[in-house]
Amino acid sequence: MLSVFLFSFSVMSAEGQNPAQSPISSELDEHILSLMTSSERIDEGKQLFQQICASCHGSDLSGGTGFNLKDGIWVHGGQPSQIAHNIENGFMMAGMPGFGGIFSQSQIASIVAYILSRKEGFEGLTYKLYQLVSPSDRVVTASKLIKSGAATGVLADFSMPEIQHYFIEFEGDFYAPNDMDTQIWLEWGFPHEFNVYIDGELQTRGGKPWYPTWRLKRGKQHLRLTYRSGDNKPNQRNLVLLGTNLDMTLKLFALSTRGQNVLDDKQFNVTSIESPVILRKRVLDLPPYTLVVGFPEQFNVGFNTRSCSVNALWKGDLMNIGPNISGRGEDPSIPLGESIFTYPKQLTFVEGTPNDKPESCTYRGYRLIDNYPVFSFSVGEQHLELSMRPNDRSEMTFNLTSTQSNSQTFLQLPQTDKLRWFVTDSSGLNEVSTETKTSLLAGTAISIVARIDQ
Repeated sequence: MLSVFLFSFSVMSAEGQNPAQSPISSELDEHILSLMTSSERIDEGKQLFQQICASCHGSDLSGGTGFNLKDGIWVHGGQPSQIAHNIENGFMMAGMPGFGGIFSQSQIASIVAYILSRKEGFEGLTYKLYQLVSPSDRVVTASKLIKSGAATGVLADFSMPEIQHYFIEFEGDFYAPNDMDTQIWLEWGFPHEFNVYIDGELQTRGGKPWYPTWRLKRGKQHLRLTYRSGDNKPNQRNLVLLGTNLDMTLKLFALSTRGQNVLDDKQFNVTSIESPVILRKRVLDLPPYTLVVGFPEQFNVGFNTRSCSVNALWKGDLMNIGPNISGRGEDPSIPLGESIFTYPKQLTFVEGTPNDKPESCTYRGYRLIDNYPVFSFSVGEQHLELSMRPNDRSEMTFNLTSTQSNSQTFLQLPQTDKLRWFVTDSSGLNEVSTETKTSLLAGTAISIVARIDQ
């Protein structure tokens, strides 16, 4: 049956018809929506998206030169069949080619399912505005309703009321991330009479008085937000509502227009285009004193100058340093893309015997050779130099050289099911497990190859 759907969809596309006008489109919509329950098809869609689409739409789908694909705003139609039609045929006048000659119909369906699985924010958002008679008026009745309808866009606009005393509510289906627990955070929330209802139930206010939070469910839920102006000053009423992770280290999405302004101020993506980029920033989940190196092949590495260890490896764009710039560094920079391993997992170096614990190191700095960094440091009495360079987009080589001393250094590899490890020495290229303690003798060199396990 799927082949019939896809063949018919292809024929409609060739004739230039809008797939939403075809009776087959609803069947294709249902089919693509059903793929969202298949982890295999979602993973396939994710891999294909990262290969082609991420360069314009961002590895996290938040947009770049192309549109944001998570916020529910679809300029060219948001039904699954419409999105598939647009991927296949493109918009050359807008700079987006068609990918029908690159992806099969089945692959396009997987891409659409993946995109829709990452949806965040409101859908079908509406509002109701009630006029109250005084700051102390808490009686909200139908007779006080003065305005209602569909909201403009997908964000709650608390600057909308033009009256002094009011009660306003926003309501609609809401999509929270499926893969992590999140919460609503109200900035400077202490004086505000603000409530959250999820699927009809009033939610308990958590967090701190000035920074209250309300826990969200994963995925789709029906969300209602209410606010009474009370005696708050007019300039305090435009609420900053954001979705964060539970420890509030990540500001993930906006629920209000002013919240979106805050996020926009915290977006400054850095990526490596032609040569490696080296940054020293506070980075989410990485310890202090970590240098980050991004490579054009979209490999990114964290090297800690206190432990002299490789404490992160990820694929994709380098980092969003906006949170670290805005607000005087109140938030950490955010790695972009897919984590391969991250602290406390790390590639470490131990002097002595394989069972010894890592010693404190002395970091001596780095130099550039052909724009690629070479880190110099000592572990115990062993003087080492570490360079790194991607071989391609799926393989990274770490070259370690012992420059002097008579001691022996052992390498401890991080455990991850996303990599296969190989060591190149005098005997050739050999695959090793993370349990293997690879040694480096004084005055010799060794190459460690990290290959993504696909």
